[in-house]
Amino acid sequence: MDAPYGQLGPFLGLSWLTFRLYVPLAQWYVSQFFAFFAFIFSVWSWQVKNKVRMMFLVGTFSAFLVLSAFFLGNYTLALLFGLAAIRNYVFCFLDWRVSKGKHVAKWLPYMFAVIFAVSTIVSTIILVHIVQVRTYGAWLEWLICLTLLGLIIGNILKGTNLMRFSFIANRIFNIINHAYFANIIAVFIAICAILSNVVFYIRQWVSSLKERKNVENQEVQSAE
Repeated sequence: MDAPYGQLGPFLGLSWLTFRLYVPLAQWYVSQFFAFFAFIFSVWSWQVKNKVRMMFLVGTFSAFLVLSAFFLGNYTLALLFGLAAIRNYVFCFLDWRVSKGKHVAKWLPYMFAVIFAVSTIVSTIILVHIVQVRTYGAWLEWLICLTLLGLIIGNILKGTNLMRFSFIANRIFNIINHAYFANIIAVFIAICAILSNVVFYIRQWVSSLKERKNVENQEVQSAE
């Protein structure tokens, strides 16, 4: 393994923990600048119920994370998130047309889903096994790839549950990936995204309990 160009531990004042950087420190600053904006759009997106708006925000989040990963030499994740950004914008546009009552051929979303699924798998094979870019491990890149496939399937289904579950799993694996490349803000993003989705489901659960209680109260009142 090549020696790092810089060390981030002293910069953070963490004498007990040293982050190894394989890029110049200036590039790390730039990557964290883009990661900060990715953080804003990430948390915002997972508090939105509207699927069209959510996909647009996730696409923007992914675009900023592409830049952040690229400046750290995390080329596999940069390419995968680049495909994710394009995918979310494409499906956002298709769903927006449907919401406006405009015609969208039924086969079109499935065609794009196949294109993006194949592109995700092929890019993982090329970068991990042929080009052999720096990674924490091939097994991790394939787990990230598989969770992205879950997101692709979620794009063509109604609702957001599959997308959210796949996203949570993807964030868990990305924590390892980002930590390896010292993308500190991205690690924080992944943790916050998981917590954000947990909060979303807690809110839904509380809301459903209130609705159920209201229905039960109405049934009791009508019985009296």
